[in-house]
Amino acid sequence: MLKTISLQTDGANKKAAKKITFLVEIANYLVNHQIGFPIRVLAFLILAYFIFPGAEKFFFLQHGDPKTGLYKKGKDDVYLIFTWIALFTFLRAVIMEYILIPIVKLGGIKKVSQQTRFAEQGWSFLYYSIFWTLGMYIMSKSPYWFDTAYFWKGYPHVEMPGLLKWYYLVQLAFWFQQVFVINIEKRRKDYVEMLAHHAITILLICSSYSMNWTRIGNAILCVMDFADILLPFAKMLKYCGFNTLCDVVFGFFMISWVVTRHFFFGYIIYSTMFESTQFVELKWDPEEEHFYSRKTQIFFVTLFLLLQALIYFWFYLICRVAYRVIMGDNAHDNRSESEHEEAEANINPGQVYDSTSEDDLNTDNEDVNSESSSSQNEVVKDCKLKKN
Repeated sequence: MLKTISLQTDGANKKAAKKITFLVEIANYLVNHQIGFPIRVLAFLILAYFIFPGAEKFFFLQHGDPKTGLYKKGKDDVYLIFTWIALFTFLRAVIMEYILIPIVKLGGIKKVSQQTRFAEQGWSFLYYSIFWTLGMYIMSKSPYWFDTAYFWKGYPHVEMPGLLKWYYLVQLAFWFQQVFVINIEKRRKDYVEMLAHHAITILLICSSYSMNWTRIGNAILCVMDFADILLPFAKMLKYCGFNTLCDVVFGFFMISWVVTRHFFFGYIIYSTMFESTQFVELKWDPEEEHFYSRKTQIFFVTLFLLLQALIYFWFYLICRVAYRVIMGDNAHDNRSESEHEEAEANINPGQVYDSTSEDDLNTDNEDVNSESSSSQNEVVKDCKLKKN
């Protein structure tokens, strides 16, 4: 495609085509070196840590107060985010290729596309299980544990515990890395919705962090992450052939989706719209780090409602899967892979893959993939594996 464009253009257009070609080459390099490139980046940062003063910013929390043991926000936080983006890219590729795929092979799954999809869902299951548990632990030690009034009491919450700050920054790094993931995969039918979800999520995390809304941010992340544990687990059961158990877990997933993403998240939106003004003065005062004005409230409520609209869209797709299960079909994808696609999915030790397959819980390209973030549609992918 790029070659055709270059042949048909000249002058400024030809230069633009060359820039596009260069960007594509960079993208291909990153896709084909999902283990090797992060290793080089992390190795360089570790070396810099021992040589250059200030390089510890890439590994440790900044802006701490030795007297209180609490942390503030600052520009130096971006360094830790960068490190974790590289680390997540490395961990995802390594865990999928060297742990999850060998495990599923031992289980007797021979179809390469299913091995890859099992590994992808396994990575999601691991991530969300760990970070939902961590997020709930942080909430359980806080005054806002199942009490939304403390989202707002005492605002602005300028300082925070180190664990909450680390959790927030690492979650942000994960979502930045998820943008890379959905763009190395073959485009899904709901790619636009997925990209919109990731953009809204990143914007909400960044805005809530900088405007001292970390309490409500912690709660929303926990609310969203729980359903993302059950769905990958259900898919893993499906790939292993446990269809009945898959349907049972999918039922629990559907219930959890309604409770957490519609009821709990809906109540958080209500609290932002009505409860917050009972405890917080609406004003914009950067000197006091008070960033809760009427415009700020409208900004956050708008993003919440956009996110809720996407959630309702995916819930419609979930209901379609549930209807098929009730009618006697399993929660599965009845599409078939071509021999050509399966032939391309050739996984060898030491290789990193741009994973793609067609198996999932849903039918007619209408799955409910919450990875991430978020969307619930199944990824239709090729499986091009290349050496580092």
